[in-house]
Amino acid sequence: MIVRTVLCVLSLLGCTGVTGKAIYYEEKPPTPEELSFLKRYGYLSSPDEQGDGDDTDYAYTPHSISDALKRMQAFAGLPETGTLDPETKQLFNKKRCGVKDIEMSPASSRSRRYILQQAWNKKSITYRVVNGSSTMEKSRVEAWMEVGLGIWAPHGDLSFSRIEEGRADIQVSFVSGNHGDGFPFDGPGHIVAHAFPPPHGAMHFDDEETWGDNPEEEDEDVTDFFAVAVHEIGHALGLSHSNEKSSVMYPYYQVPVERLHIDDILGMQKLYLKEQESGESTESPVSQTSLVPRFTKAGSEEDENYMPDLCLTNYDTLQVINDKIFVFEEEWVWVLYDRHEMEEGYPKRFHDVFRGLPLSINIIKTIYQRQNGNVVIFSGRRYWEFDSLFHFIKQGSISDYLIPKDVAELTTVFLSNYNNKTYLIEEERYWRFDESTGTMDPKYPKEMSMWRQVPYPVDAAVVWKGDTYFFQGPRFWRFDNELVQAHEYYPLPTAQVWFQCKSTSEMDRYVTNDGP
Repeated sequence: MIVRTVLCVLSLLGCTGVTGKAIYYEEKPPTPEELSFLKRYGYLSSPDEQGDGDDTDYAYTPHSISDALKRMQAFAGLPETGTLDPETKQLFNKKRCGVKDIEMSPASSRSRRYILQQAWNKKSITYRVVNGSSTMEKSRVEAWMEVGLGIWAPHGDLSFSRIEEGRADIQVSFVSGNHGDGFPFDGPGHIVAHAFPPPHGAMHFDDEETWGDNPEEEDEDVTDFFAVAVHEIGHALGLSHSNEKSSVMYPYYQVPVERLHIDDILGMQKLYLKEQESGESTESPVSQTSLVPRFTKAGSEEDENYMPDLCLTNYDTLQVINDKIFVFEEEWVWVLYDRHEMEEGYPKRFHDVFRGLPLSINIIKTIYQRQNGNVVIFSGRRYWEFDSLFHFIKQGSISDYLIPKDVAELTTVFLSNYNNKTYLIEEERYWRFDESTGTMDPKYPKEMSMWRQVPYPVDAAVVWKGDTYFFQGPRFWRFDNELVQAHEYYPLPTAQVWFQCKSTSEMDRYVTNDGP
């Protein structure tokens, strides 16, 4: 079969009229594998969809193939040439999900970018990880599944609980080849996973892939489990593929996964929050934090892409991690390897650094590094623990630190080099915890007034080069552990001392205590 395409003869004014001559050129036709791809993902109707179950000698017209290619290109966000141009050829070899992209029917035109299937008829859903992969142990898969489900949960008012045995609503397993569901895997590359909508809910990952959990790896043979899992969870909750390239439900493999797109969120709301619908609003239902800093120059314009300036703002918190200074403000993190010396490549969004932290957390106010080198981020009564390379390990509750139930959240946590104890601070009181024994020191909590000459509540407490520093607003104090009070020549302005910012009359005011 030869595909023939008709091109108009172009003049200076455009195409010629009806009487103009036509030039024909021959183009290499799709391979059997490419035709199979177009049929598998819904771009080209199969013979059985037209009443003929035998496609052995079925011939597609040049027009039908060109239309199929245009549909495929449109879905992938490519120019709709209707020909097998190089960009289109690349799609056939990309890693992707095995779920069909579109259903071929007269009513298949899309009024939205997302397509819905069927929702669960309940809000409490169980899941089970049946096995790990040959390159990724089961416990790691379970940890990432918990994070992935947690990303989707708020947008459908859902809750997920893991079970260890028996049939769960969502079953996660690694299989290979023809594994009995009618959708065989094809070995390394191409199809990496697929999932079924409710009430089936199965999620299958191809065990012949090399699975990992570090999207920064430059090895193209390694497939990031978290990125694929978040996508497949969307299918298991009832979403189909989206033709919006920034959507998690875009069919082709993309890393890293940073956040759900408005497409994904609207689809979830349509499925699970029907009573809350209010028309076809395109406004994002995600709560957005302001990117405007607390201290700005007079008359500065607010911009949605504004990045806080370290010289013009307070800080949500600071902490020393891996012997470097981490500064958090809004959704950003700066890293300094010494005062005034910024680490190359920063600032970054902290979700790009701490992958696995739920996207619902849009600010980091409490973070510290444990004795064993692990990093813990707190929000409310929950915490998320990462190893020293910032790979996610687990989620837990502050009750693990023996903090009483009446504490809604911790405001500062730090590990003291003076006695190797962990100090957990809540506004005006604090506890002292021994990580080596897992016990709370007696006679705690105590009042923050014990830290003499340090106003409270504090935004951060860090140990840097042997000294303890407390931060509040735009100023900081150096603490004397022997005298149990701040040095008398403090506070000093944080921006000028730590970040080499120019002196301003506003910053020069921050050299006196104004707290308790």
